[in-house]
Amino acid sequence: MKNLWFLVLLLTSVAAFAQAPPAPIQEAMWESLVGKWEGWTESPMGKSTDEVEFEWELQKQFFKTKVEAKSGDMNFKIVGYSTTDQKTGKISGHWFDSMRGVYTSTETHEGNKIILHIEGGPGPEERIYEKVGNDKLVGTIKFVTPDGKTLEGRSELVRKVKAAKK
Repeated sequence: MKNLWFLVLLLTSVAAFAQAPPAPIQEAMWESLVGKWEGWTESPMGKSTDEVEFEWELQKQFFKTKVEAKSGDMNFKIVGYSTTDQKTGKISGHWFDSMRGVYTSTETHEGNKIILHIEGGPGPEERIYEKVGNDKLVGTIKFVTPDGKTLEGRSELVRKVKAAKK
């Protein structure tokens, strides 16, 4: 029985490695963001200074967004992994934060805009970022509180370091 399990595991591993991986994602908007950015966010909850890093992960199968927002004594971190569906081309993501929050997102790109819809928090959230030139992102944020009120905020990021071409 032990040998049978080993054989099944071995054959499963061989089958997995025999498949060619998907081609790397070709997404011009994401490619243009790769690197480190800094800026601020302002909302009814206050103002934060933000550091953001965009990078490719797992052989360009996922686009990683890592955010650190500081406001007074509060240090909030969130990381997201987004990818495109191989059949539909639609973009979806999964996000995790330093308060153990777990969220899902859908994303569209329209011209120089990124439209991000986030679910899983206290209420739905929409973030729209507009790329202004090569080194600036201006964002608007709309989110719904648990009592049904819609609140708005804004954000601005400038490129700190552009990632080297690999």
